[in-house]
Amino acid sequence: MIRDFKLEDKNELIKLVKQDFLITEEEISECFDAKNNQIIVFDNGEKIQGFSCVKPWNNKKKADVLVYVVPNERRKGIGTLLYTQIMKQKYTLNFTFIVTQFRIGKEDVTPFYKSLGYQKWYGVHDLLYNGSAQPKSELKIIAYEDRYFEQYAEGLRSSFYEMRKAHDFQPHICCELSDEKRSEFLKNKEKIFLLLNNEKLIASAMVTNNGLLDDIFVTPFYQGKGYGKIITQFAINKAISQGANRIELNVVEWNEKALKLYQSLGFSKIQTTHYYKLVKTEI
Repeated sequence: MIRDFKLEDKNELIKLVKQDFLITEEEISECFDAKNNQIIVFDNGEKIQGFSCVKPWNNKKKADVLVYVVPNERRKGIGTLLYTQIMKQKYTLNFTFIVTQFRIGKEDVTPFYKSLGYQKWYGVHDLLYNGSAQPKSELKIIAYEDRYFEQYAEGLRSSFYEMRKAHDFQPHICCELSDEKRSEFLKNKEKIFLLLNNEKLIASAMVTNNGLLDDIFVTPFYQGKGYGKIITQFAINKAISQGANRIELNVVEWNEKALKLYQSLGFSKIQTTHYYKLVKTEI
């Protein structure tokens, strides 16, 4: 039967999801701990066989929806029941932009979501590093400082613009020049690294404490000149020096050049996730 989520279900649901997905503690918290989320489960009386979760964005008209059914219970209509039931609730009726995600693997669930009116939005590859330390560069790479705020913000804006525009990520130009953003960069100053030439920003990468490499970019003027390789090699070495057990990063499918670069340095794909969107006409 379908019933509401109970707090004691959390650990069991996490175990179920981890069988199929690579999921971070942050993602777990976003799904199961957020007060505004709506979760229902399918329980046969002995164990949970699936669940669905709706997570609203800050914009009240937009939300993420996740439907999960354990592998040996799929293709029995449970996923359809979970999706239909959660989308019927008053809580979800006003959403006009809904996003779902699923792993690309042995079972292709694309037809299920297409039958519901979803269209592909974008895909993301999760990559794992399978090598040792990389060659070191003699170029100047330093930790972030506040005096580089404008350059770093503009680097993010210009470097990711084409990707954001291609997928209609709103806003197309990210990273506002605000006090809030300045504080965010300062909070992460020990994780952000800048490749400079005569105090001019060329490239950057973020290295988190758990070995995740993020926000790797080369400013448009310097792209195609080998700096992407240099900053990525630096990020790998920094993660190794910090004792990371795993070094990971992700890249959108659209960015084929970056994927080839990362693979040439020793990264391999461990998971690909597709994001599909449903746009409903507002009544």
